[in-house]
Amino acid sequence: MKKVAFIAPTYPVLSETFIQTEVESIKACGHEVMVFAFDINTSKQRFQYDLAEIGQGVDWNLWTRISQGGLLQAMHFVLGQVGLPKRSLFYYGLKLALQLAEKKVDHVHAHFAQHTAAHAIVAAKLLNISCSFVAHGHDVYEAAFDIKNKIEASDFVVAVCRDMLNDFDNVAHGNVKLLHCGVTTNKFILRGKKPSSHLRLVFLGRLVEQKGVHHLIEALASLKDRVEFQLDIVGTGDMKEDLIKQVSEHGLSKRVTFLGAKPHDWVKEHLADYDCLVAPFCFSKTGCVDTGPLVLKEAMAVGTPVITTNIMGCKEIVTPETGYLVDEQNVQQLATSLAQFARLTFQERLNMGYHAHKRVVDSFNAYVQAKRLSGWIESV
Repeated sequence: MKKVAFIAPTYPVLSETFIQTEVESIKACGHEVMVFAFDINTSKQRFQYDLAEIGQGVDWNLWTRISQGGLLQAMHFVLGQVGLPKRSLFYYGLKLALQLAEKKVDHVHAHFAQHTAAHAIVAAKLLNISCSFVAHGHDVYEAAFDIKNKIEASDFVVAVCRDMLNDFDNVAHGNVKLLHCGVTTNKFILRGKKPSSHLRLVFLGRLVEQKGVHHLIEALASLKDRVEFQLDIVGTGDMKEDLIKQVSEHGLSKRVTFLGAKPHDWVKEHLADYDCLVAPFCFSKTGCVDTGPLVLKEAMAVGTPVITTNIMGCKEIVTPETGYLVDEQNVQQLATSLAQFARLTFQERLNMGYHAHKRVVDSFNAYVQAKRLSGWIESV
């Protein structure tokens, strides 16, 4: 099977566990894998595959692996780019190519459609090996550049939701495929829940505009005299101080707790402690949006129902049996869904959690998703 190199901006990143999940799942399919990144996060975490920083430890003696045809193709791609400095793109693409050659990589798969995809394409062209990239959210809808050229220069491209797939098909003629981010289901166990006198809610994610936490606080403020609830906010970000102030102004300080960022192991251990995950995702003013949030699937995998918005990939994840979908930025609809969920019996919530778990196992298993990706890699 082909040896696959994953290209990422930084690795590992707490909020980008979907990359690590995919790397491990492709490895489980039988591929030899490694990760190249522009910034290697030297954490205490250990991996069963190699990591390398792009541009470091380059063996220039391997320049003979670069073919004349590959050089011409790479230069053609570089000259067609407007979003990156052409000289830097070629230079680091060449460095990456020599690193890939040293490791005998057969296929390059980049995460995000910005500089990682561009450098992966240059390196693959130079070596005459296959390449692909997967797009996510901000790299397509907030800060996209040269998407058309990248799609047409890749052997295939992965869209993580159907709306993105349709958008790509309208932009360029390329080999665009749909593949939702998967969950390692054997690490997220369906666990029993205990009844409580109040509704136990959790938000998990970065505290930024597109996550919609401010809409959640407004919705809960309208329910505070009718519903007993406790909300834990897990994460950190630019909006934290504003959100703390918003909570205080609505008199919710005793009912909303900011827990800060937590490691992924905490997520796997504690998501099942809550009655519901609330994720009111929305488009930011700059166009940034979550396209296929893994957190929804992880909550559902442990039997925690979800309330989220009907945008992008969210509407492909959550069904009426597993949670509620509301319009983005619609505080009234969000409050109504929270009130409806609060009126469910304990057994009805358990049933919803069971169906949520089953949906993830049936539709979003990371290994099954990786087998599809592996097939695409092997076929090019």
